[in-house]
Amino acid sequence: MQRFPLLLSLLFLSAGALAQTDQNIISRQASISIQPVYQSWSDKDAGYSFSEFSTLLAAYIPLGRNASFTLGGGGAASGGDVTQLSGLTDLQLGFSYYLESANIVFSLGINTPIGKKELTQNQFVTSVLFSDPLFNLAVPAFGQGLNLNPGIAWVAPLSDKLVLGLAAAYQYRGKYKPISGDPFYAPGDEFTGNIGLDLRASETQSFSTDFMFTKYGDDQFNDKKVFESGNSYWFNIQYKQYFRDNELDVFAGYRSISIGKIAGAGGLINAAERLEPGRFEFIPQFKQVFSQRFAMTYMAEVRIFEKTKAPLSGEKVFGVGVQPVISLANGVFFPGRLKVDFGSLKDNSSISGVDAGLGIGYSF
Repeated sequence: MQRFPLLLSLLFLSAGALAQTDQNIISRQASISIQPVYQSWSDKDAGYSFSEFSTLLAAYIPLGRNASFTLGGGGAASGGDVTQLSGLTDLQLGFSYYLESANIVFSLGINTPIGKKELTQNQFVTSVLFSDPLFNLAVPAFGQGLNLNPGIAWVAPLSDKLVLGLAAAYQYRGKYKPISGDPFYAPGDEFTGNIGLDLRASETQSFSTDFMFTKYGDDQFNDKKVFESGNSYWFNIQYKQYFRDNELDVFAGYRSISIGKIAGAGGLINAAERLEPGRFEFIPQFKQVFSQRFAMTYMAEVRIFEKTKAPLSGEKVFGVGVQPVISLANGVFFPGRLKVDFGSLKDNSSISGVDAGLGIGYSF
C-alpha cells in the first residue's frame, strides 16, 4: 500500500501558494467533515463481488498564523463474497509548523494504534484484498502499530513564476499483531525524499512536477527478517488552468518499485522479479462553479498496472464520476461523490466498481 507523508502534501500546498504570492502557507480556514462512502467491486466472469461501507472523519485546525493540526480516522465494514471484517481504523494525527523566515515547513504525523488488529486468518485474507491499490478503497487497512512520521519541507522561489521544493521524511513503524495468536510483525521503517517544481505560466495557468523516492527497511516477523520491499519511485506532472471560477486539473503519474528481497535459507535474498506491479495513472478533472452555494467536479480516471506474477496485476481500469459540493451560508457544506469503474484483469475477465458517498462538513 502506498503511503504519502504529511509533509509532501504541505510541500505541494506551499509551493503553489508561493507561486501565487499567497502568504497564508498555513490555511486559516478550519474545517471538520464526516464522509460515509459505499464502494463495491465485482468480477462478472468469476461471479464474485465484495463491498466496503466506510465512514471517514477529518478535521483541520489552524493553530495561529504558522501552525496547524489535522486529525483523521473512521471505521468500515465489509460485505459480499469475503469473510466479514469490520471495525475502527487507527487515528491519524498531524502537526505542522511553517518557519516563515526560511520558507520551511516542519511536520509530524502520528498513527495512533486504536484500529482493529489481531484478525482471524480469514479476516486477514480480506484485509490483504482490501489493501490492494487496484480497488482504491477509502479504508484499505484497519489497525497497525504506533507510527511516527517526522519530516521537513523547504520551498524556494527561483523567480516570480518558478518555485523549487525539497522534502524529506522518516517513518518509524511500530510492531503489532496482524493475526491473532501469531508473533509480532514489525514493518520496515521508511525514508522518503521528494523534489518538485511549480511553474506559473500565466495568471491562469500552472504546471507542477514531482519526483519522490522511498527506501524501505526490513520487515520482521517474530524478530526474524522476512521481507524487504524494493525502492519506490514516483513521478508525476500536473497542469492547472482557471477559467474565472472554474478550474481544469490534469494529473498524470507513474510509480515503479524495484526488485525486493525475500526470506531464504541464509537470510534475505533477491526476489526473482518485482512482487508489486508498477502503475500509471491519468486523472483529468474539471470543476464548474455554478454559484457560491453549488459546485460540480467532473472527473475521469485511467489506471494501468504492470503485469507480474502477483495475482492482482496487469489490470486496466477506467472510471468516470462527479463530485458535487453544496455550501450553505453558515459554513455547513455537503460533499458528494459518485464514480463508476470498469476494466479487465490480466486473464481478460471483466471487473466493475461503484464508489458513492454523501458527507457533511463545517468550515469556520
